[in-house]
Amino acid sequence: MDNSTTQNKTAASKEAFLTQLEQSFGLVATTCRKAGISRSTYYKWRKEDTDFANKADEVRELQKDAVEALILKKMKCGDTAMLIFYAKTQMKDRGYVERTEVVGKDGADLSFAKYDLSKLTDAQRQVLLSIGNDILNSNGHGTEETSDTFDT
Repeated sequence: MDNSTTQNKTAASKEAFLTQLEQSFGLVATTCRKAGISRSTYYKWRKEDTDFANKADEVRELQKDAVEALILKKMKCGDTAMLIFYAKTQMKDRGYVERTEVVGKDGADLSFAKYDLSKLTDAQRQVLLSIGNDILNSNGHGTEETSDTFDT
């Protein structure tokens, strides 16, 4: 098979995929299975072909529009759950935000136990320093040689 034949076949496969994506309501895994391609092929096509990626994104946007239309329809019917959902997701600027407060027993402030580190053995201190260094290094807040920072 020559290069132009392969390109034409791939282009046809992409168009068929996009049609199937729309019929599958934007579900990638379902569409890949129905189209007989792997998810990695789909993501390769997206990466290499911006036109294909844009068309796939447009299908997903149409799906979002359809869901939003259903949400609005349910809201017009007085569906309390939909009204609350919409307010929490679309009206944050008006104060409709759900927050979680973390407090101690009966609403008291959280308190943390205090430990006298001077009573630790040298071996125990080394373990704690090692843990601290690992945490700093894993969060990108230090260098490999942080033992100078936490000298015992």
